[in-house]
Amino acid sequence: MSFDGVLIRHVLRELKVLEGGKVQKIHQLPDFTFLFTIQARGTKTLLLSASKHSARMHLTRQRYRKPEEPPLFCKLLRKHLESARLKGVEQLDNDRVVTFTFLTRDRYGERVERRLIVELFGKDANVILCDENRRIFDALNHVHPFEGGRTLVAGAHYEYPLDERQNPFENGAQARLESIRGEHPRDYLQAFQGVSPMLISEYLHRRRTIEDPETFFGLLHEQRYEIRSDGKVRFAPYEITHAGGRLRRFESPSEMLDAAFEEQARRAQENQLAKQLRTFIKQRLERAKNKIDALADDLRKTEERDTLRKKGELILANYHRIGKGDRTLVAEDYETGETLEIALEPTKTPIENSEAYFRRAKKLKKSIPHIQRQIKYAKRERAYFELLEDQLTRADLDDLAEIREELIEEGYWKQARSNRKKQRATKTARHLVYYDPEGIEIHVGKNNVQNARITHELARPHHVWFHVKDAPGAHVIVRQGFPLSETTLRTAAQLASYHSRMRHSSSVPVDYTEVKNLKKIPGQKPGFVTYKNQKTLFIDPDEDYIASLKQK
Repeated sequence: MSFDGVLIRHVLRELKVLEGGKVQKIHQLPDFTFLFTIQARGTKTLLLSASKHSARMHLTRQRYRKPEEPPLFCKLLRKHLESARLKGVEQLDNDRVVTFTFLTRDRYGERVERRLIVELFGKDANVILCDENRRIFDALNHVHPFEGGRTLVAGAHYEYPLDERQNPFENGAQARLESIRGEHPRDYLQAFQGVSPMLISEYLHRRRTIEDPETFFGLLHEQRYEIRSDGKVRFAPYEITHAGGRLRRFESPSEMLDAAFEEQARRAQENQLAKQLRTFIKQRLERAKNKIDALADDLRKTEERDTLRKKGELILANYHRIGKGDRTLVAEDYETGETLEIALEPTKTPIENSEAYFRRAKKLKKSIPHIQRQIKYAKRERAYFELLEDQLTRADLDDLAEIREELIEEGYWKQARSNRKKQRATKTARHLVYYDPEGIEIHVGKNNVQNARITHELARPHHVWFHVKDAPGAHVIVRQGFPLSETTLRTAAQLASYHSRMRHSSSVPVDYTEVKNLKKIPGQKPGFVTYKNQKTLFIDPDEDYIASLKQK
């Protein structure tokens, strides 16, 4: 994402509506974002952000959670700027430095100017409050004299940052463009002030594809606000032709920026939660696999019970040969004829040694059903977390929240009581709804909660249920009974195979049957069922076909 000098010019044209407006309230959010409520032809909110991850400025219609107690810098802004009127907004050349000039009154009632200078330099973003002579009252981020460069502390004189590169909106820009001989984006970034790598990438792409020598300056003056999302969020005040992904267009730069940074915040939250869930599920999978291995070892050890029993019997058969204090007995195995050496406890009698072997053999025999139950339970756990692991690959933020809530309900994920109500409120994720080429409605669950919902709540007994055979995957419900057309059958099978771990395989087996043939597994996790009277068809997952289907 790039908030460059070119985009700032577009935003400033929109901010003209604020000139003459009165500042009513100022709030500072935890991420160094400031909200100015300004009365100017209606109430408007100006957002100024010095966040190192999302430095920007624009009008906003988003609602933000405001802290009850303002930080010290916010108190300073309120002291000097609340009730002030915005005189004007000015950009430094084509740089990412913007000065807001306010008219207000000092403590003596005299009319004075206050300047709020916003530097949108990414991780070095800053907000500085000055008087009319640019004497600094304070800065959000201080730079002391001994640190080198400009001094940004209270009492110092503010100096604008120097940038000797060519302003692309001034005379000489054409000649500077023609003087560039290289094809590397760095050559253009070093030549022109306030242009982003994305703008240069767009220019070079257009030059290669449409051979328009005026493209560079055409880009600077385009007014086409759009967002491209393809795993990365890109936004610009011009058409983005060098990147693909989902396209959204907007009427103004502020609307575009509101949407872009909302999506960025959502993705950051999504990535954080996905990372937490992946780590948690990976740990649980490893624990289940280790438990299965350990139990398998225990089960193999129970095979020693017959040998232990035989040793007990041989001690009884040869007790007359055992002397007091003997540590071993060498006897002939009555089944194989081989010589067997049996360890003895010298402090015990032959009868006591024999009983000890019998007890150990009996204990191993009694442990077999318990170990087998534990192995069965551990395998269920492994299958459950393998399913969740697969579901994470297709989950958005709402789906991730549902998976976390499911883990909380199942007792795996420990959640503070104070957060439970908040987390429960996130259970609003929607399952997928497709329409096949004949218009038949098909529902697809993206996690266990949704699978259980569409199968046990929305579906009717005569509806048809699809699922990949013997692999984790989504429940797919065709909201129609038999007979189904070949088109509907194959579309539902496509959806079941694509929304499963088998999506990259070929000739994937997909079972289907009526919903009335499904049965919940007692004590099992949500979404797990047994079924009967199924038929199976084989399908090759086709992502392009899935993308062509109409969705609700």
